Amino acid sequence: MFASSQLLNALLQITLILPLLFFGKGRFNKDEYRLLGIFVVMFVLWSVITNGLGGVVVGNGQSWNWVGKVGGLLLGVFFVFRNKLITHNEIGWKFKFNPGAVKPVVFTLVLILLARFVFYITFEQHVRTFDLETLIFQGTLAGLCDELLFRGILLALLNRVFTTKENVFGFSLSYGILISSILYGLSQGFLLREGFHLQINLIRILIGFFLGLIAAVLKERSGSLLPAVVFHNLWAIIANH
Repeated sequence: MFASSQLLNALLQITLILPLLFFGKGRFNKDEYRLLGIFVVMFVLWSVITNGLGGVVVGNGQSWNWVGKVGGLLLGVFFVFRNKLITHNEIGWKFKFNPGAVKPVVFTLVLILLARFVFYITFEQHVRTFDLETLIFQGTLAGLCDELLFRGILLALLNRVFTTKENVFGFSLSYGILISSILYGLSQGFLLREGFHLQINLIRILIGFFLGLIAAVLKERSGSLLPAVVFHNLWAIIANH
């Protein structure tokens, strides 16, 4: 029953971005429809696995969704090595950065995280008990699982369909970045709860969109998922400290 509710959640979120897909490109050829179909399937499978397994507890006092995130990560890794449509380079499955990308990527990463930390100590700081599980989870799986799917696989599929890119201050912006970021925001705050009760958390949607946008820009500029994962993990550590 819980898995079916997660399926409905994922389908609802996908339905909301369908108009954006057709607005960005009026007509698609057969190969593009195939890519978009895989895009939908991967998002739905990932959502059902990560959220559907969220209630599985493997240890006493467990606070975070270890099983679901590991399952989502394994799904992503399986796709990376088994698919024949998009390459490892397109996904960002590498450590090597694009030429000239190190300085702007590191500068942007530090600047955004510094601003986030200043916001935290100014408006959010309050006393919390140090939690090793939170530190480990947010410093690893939070970014690895989400970034591999959204900024890796899904963005690579969208970039094959929406090929036009704009260069803004040395950073590549595309329609695929916009769509994947909106979808990530929706996955964070547009949810169908038990009894078909729709819960809309606008703040979570906007934060998710912003996080997804920055992570996507970092990935596209560097050519690697590494900066996006580091950014996501550090952001999550600050937010959950």
